[in-house]
Amino acid sequence: MNLKIFTYNIHKGFNWKNTELNLQHIKLNLELIQPDIVFLQEVVGENKVLEKKFDNWITNQFEFLAKDLWNDSVYSNHAIYDHRHHGNVILSKYPILNHDVHDISLNRYEQRSIMHAEIKVDNETVQAFCTHLNLLHKDRVKQYQKIKHYIYEKSQELNHPIILAGDFNDWNQQASKYLMNIEGIHDAFKMKHLDYAKTFPSFFPFLKLDRIYTKGFKIREAKVLNNKDWRFISDHLPLLIEMSSL
Repeated sequence: MNLKIFTYNIHKGFNWKNTELNLQHIKLNLELIQPDIVFLQEVVGENKVLEKKFDNWITNQFEFLAKDLWNDSVYSNHAIYDHRHHGNVILSKYPILNHDVHDISLNRYEQRSIMHAEIKVDNETVQAFCTHLNLLHKDRVKQYQKIKHYIYEKSQELNHPIILAGDFNDWNQQASKYLMNIEGIHDAFKMKHLDYAKTFPSFFPFLKLDRIYTKGFKIREAKVLNNKDWRFISDHLPLLIEMSSL
């Protein structure tokens, strides 16, 4: 089993200054790299205010991104406000057998979730998890525990390969301290480069916020996409890893 995995906070489709809508640009870039499984955060399902403001507004952003590229997609729809909602997305070239969304919110201002998708890759079942965590460390510590319990619950005592990806907001690099308690899970980028990936802000990245954790895979390549095609179309940079089963 060989897989190309991608994670990206798309900033609701806007550039880092919130002045330009870049969803079509993101889709063109994704067409070039053709990941097998994609983990996205801050994906808008609906925003009735912005729909009137921007002529090129696209409702159900995940459907637009998935069309003609990925056969299956799931959307968490966990952050719901007046006239708008957004959430996490998993796109897959392989069949998604089932999916589930688990609320890990700790306050009404940061509506967060972890989404699980069971994906059939060849003759193997991959347990895929996508998340976006709180800004404060004390909140994230609680969310790490929620994530750990949820992964154990969904992964049948960790008998299947696991991918956990997303925006961890881990500016103080503490996530692994808690998540490495999940037997066999490792940060893919750090396994390859001995340090975490710098992904924020996109125009001058120095914070290590985004992660792809894996279990049951050999990491062949891991990189931050930091060229001109990606640098200014969101406030984050994406992570791309290529891996094979052990």
